[in-house]
Amino acid sequence: MRTITSLLLLACASVSPATEVPVPAFTAGDSVCLIGDSITHGGGYHANLLLFYATRLPSARFSMHNCGIAGDSASGVLRRFDWDIAVHRPTVATIMLGMNDVGRHLYPTDSADRPDPALQRKAIDDYAANLEQLALRLDDLSCRIIVLTPSIYDQTGNQKTDNYVGVNDALATCAGLGREIADRHHGTVVDFHAPLTRINAEGQAADPSYTIVGADRVHPGAPGHLVMTYLMLKAQGLPGTVAGISIDAASGKLTVERCTVSDLVRRDGAVSFTSLAESLPFPVPPGARSALTLVPLMAELNREPLSITSLPVGRYELLIDGHLVLEATADDLATGIDLAQNEATPQYRQSVEVRTINDHRHMLISQRLRTLVAVEHGIIRQAKHLNAGDQAAIDVLLGERLRKAKEDKFTYGVWQLETYQQWKPRQNELEAEIKNATEALWKACLPKPRHYLVRPKV
Repeated sequence: MRTITSLLLLACASVSPATEVPVPAFTAGDSVCLIGDSITHGGGYHANLLLFYATRLPSARFSMHNCGIAGDSASGVLRRFDWDIAVHRPTVATIMLGMNDVGRHLYPTDSADRPDPALQRKAIDDYAANLEQLALRLDDLSCRIIVLTPSIYDQTGNQKTDNYVGVNDALATCAGLGREIADRHHGTVVDFHAPLTRINAEGQAADPSYTIVGADRVHPGAPGHLVMTYLMLKAQGLPGTVAGISIDAASGKLTVERCTVSDLVRRDGAVSFTSLAESLPFPVPPGARSALTLVPLMAELNREPLSITSLPVGRYELLIDGHLVLEATADDLATGIDLAQNEATPQYRQSVEVRTINDHRHMLISQRLRTLVAVEHGIIRQAKHLNAGDQAAIDVLLGERLRKAKEDKFTYGVWQLETYQQWKPRQNELEAEIKNATEALWKACLPKPRHYLVRPKV
């Protein structure tokens, strides 16, 4: 059993800079399983991740499987491994667990009894043992492992929710244990815990009511999920440029990055050309845009520069596919403009269409399909007396659970069971809709040739 000293050393280690070992990017043909609890089940970070890959690397088509279940732990993942994870034949698995493993109830609140350090240590030791077993199971599948250190518990915020002080320190220890397991199993690590802890502390230093997670101290909102997406993308070294074009209007010299340019014409102070980019700009989800003040996602991962030098002094219009995109001076164009978040460009509008499809796909999976899995895992398979094929008995059990959830005013439990009752009989239809949405996503993200015209403003 680990000593208190060793646990404290691991906690300190977990906030050190992230490992230098590169995290391989997902590639065409990969089957990626995202293993976790409610933070993965809801999955904003990996919905963003898929959207970024689809818009930035549309030829790198891979399958992504949400394998998160709200309330689950590493021991629960082991129980469902064969039928919920291995069935996808993963080539890559990300693992983010710990929030439910540390036993939040084992930590004091203002009104709580004295904590039991032995129980706290046992919870973390059990987590380490179960995570090791999970890594071994993934090794048996020749599956590459990416450990995501846990997101944070906000034990420093002034939310009205009970504050189980010490939980975030326990999660820091889990982060250190995850690093050890990744090292032993030739995996890689993306550190979420230390950056989120730092961002949260900096925000609360300026505003005590700030939090990167929600009122429950556990679940990151959309900005927190986008921060996690940024950390994952940076670790994987994905290209930061959508497409780059530089033209000397006097000489016709052309420099491009991640695109091809044809039909370049310079006439009467105007410049026109056709560009076929390799990718689309990443359309930041509207609810997550405040995260752009927390991490340099735009500067590092979402650039679409256009530069045209040697134009006569004056004001110019930029049209793409015949639509006015912006007005700029010759100096502005010579310095360079960034089109990545210009919502008037046809390529940005196309990326928003991709985001809409991705949002729909994500809803179908996280709110419907994964709810069916959660009820199967958390209720039906735990009822040892049930015959798996006895639907009548299953219906009785779930009806009893639903009545109890209503009596207890357990809103989430009521929603979960009612969603199961509505969608379980239509599971085949639901899975077909998810498949169609996935096909539509990869089709919609293919870039198209765009005609550019820079002309003097009359």
